[in-house]
Amino acid sequence: MVNIMKDSKSFDILSFNAVENSAHAIDVDMLDLAGNETGVVLCVIGKHSDAVRKWVSKIVAKAQFDNEIARKKNQVVKDKTLEEMQEQNIEGAAVRVSGWKNVSQEFSVELLKSALRNNPQWVDQIIEQSDQVGNFTQAR
Repeated sequence: MVNIMKDSKSFDILSFNAVENSAHAIDVDMLDLAGNETGVVLCVIGKHSDAVRKWVSKIVAKAQFDNEIARKKNQVVKDKTLEEMQEQNIEGAAVRVSGWKNVSQEFSVELLKSALRNNPQWVDQIIEQSDQVGNFTQAR
C-alpha cells in the first residue's frame, strides 16, 4: 500500500459525488436538422444519475433474462429489429429528460417520446449532453 503524504491542499474524498451532481438537470436547446436552435429547451440529467442508472440496469437485466430463457430452451435470442432499437434509444433519451422550457404543452414523458420520434436528432443530442460528465460538475 502506498502512503501518500498530505500536502497543504487536501480534499475530502466524499465531497465528490457524480451521482448527485448528475441528478441536477442542465438546460439543452434542441437543434433542428440544419443545426439551428429551435427554442425548445429540454432539462437533461446526467448518465450517472440514479434514474439513468436504474433504466440501464433494467435493460441489461431484461437482456440477461431473455438470454437465459433462450439458453434453457436451446434457442438463440433474436436480434432486435431496427424499430425496437430506435424505440429503446427514445426510451433512453426520455429517461434523461426531467422537464422542458418554451413549450406550450405541460411536460409529459409520452408527449416527449412523440416529439423524439418526430425529431430523432434530439435523441442523439440528449444522450450526448447527458454523457458529457463536465456538464454536471459542481463548478457549472
